[in-house]
Amino acid sequence: MRELDDVFVADAVVHAYNQAESNFRVPRYAQQVAEIGVGLESKMPEGYRRTRESFLSDWPIEETENSLFRESRTDFAVIHPQSITVFYDGLTAEAKAEQFVERNPTRTAALASIDAVGMDDPQAELTRQVEAFDPHGVKVYPSYWEADGTHHGFKMDDPEVAFPLWERAADLGLDVVAVHKALPFGAVPMDSYKVGDVEEAAASFPDLTFEIVHGGLSFAEETGWQIARHPNVYVNLELTLAELITAPESFAETLEDLLYGGGEQALEKILWGTGAPHFHPGLLLERFWEYDFPEMQSFSGTFEITQEDKEKILGENWAEAHGFDIDEIRSDIADDEYSDVDLTDEWQSTGFEVAR
Repeated sequence: MRELDDVFVADAVVHAYNQAESNFRVPRYAQQVAEIGVGLESKMPEGYRRTRESFLSDWPIEETENSLFRESRTDFAVIHPQSITVFYDGLTAEAKAEQFVERNPTRTAALASIDAVGMDDPQAELTRQVEAFDPHGVKVYPSYWEADGTHHGFKMDDPEVAFPLWERAADLGLDVVAVHKALPFGAVPMDSYKVGDVEEAAASFPDLTFEIVHGGLSFAEETGWQIARHPNVYVNLELTLAELITAPESFAETLEDLLYGGGEQALEKILWGTGAPHFHPGLLLERFWEYDFPEMQSFSGTFEITQEDKEKILGENWAEAHGFDIDEIRSDIADDEYSDVDLTDEWQSTGFEVAR
């Protein structure tokens, strides 16, 4: 079996949360979002979970880069600043995304993040962010809140709100639109978290790549038919991968549902995304690489998930979807400060205490 050390790994979504109470803009909903994260964190094995105090704090960007590049075999990562408006800074501030890329220019990229409902001019804001830190795509969310807690849903196929934003993204030369789906932010209507609104956006903007983040966590089979039918729709496994730790057989079933419509070919539409450092990327990588998947059933027949398929999921699919060159990245990072990190050494990340 090929060693994981030799495999190109690109993490399609990482963050640096600020879940301190002082960042709660709409406390009732912000607390619900934070508690969802605490609950998921508590399911991780000993040594790979934080204290409640550490989790509900303002995470420094060093923690993100250390978990990825010093404490796992990740080669490249895309940071998503966030516009979850129950938090003053959106949860991961734009400034942290800029800092992450500035500190690690050969190993990182960023998306923009837009409140498509609450902003007076989302297109102008997207233009500003592109000029400020050169993202190659944009992240959006299905829920937005006013300061008084009034909730608004957002649909990807809204001709008056969404489509002008996708048009501006295309005009600015962006490649990717990533949308949070499947996991509701607490007690909010579920409708905008479903995936049916992605298909009209994807069909109307064929030059953009649409990335369903948390794909499979719910609506897995419906999501699978999206990636089977639309060449520019992909699934990002952020949070869905947590099942690999807590219930690996359930994760295998979820992946089977995602692949049911497209079969073996749909493996090329699955992107590795850990949400690091929410979940430690080293743990997820090791479990995924070592896991022996059962035979997969699909609409077109049965198939096996091979090591070559895992390599596609871990990085090759991302490079194709986001328009990056793996050989060029490998050349750029060959002799950087992380290239000779020995993962057999003991290490400790801010917020994690992990003995190797």
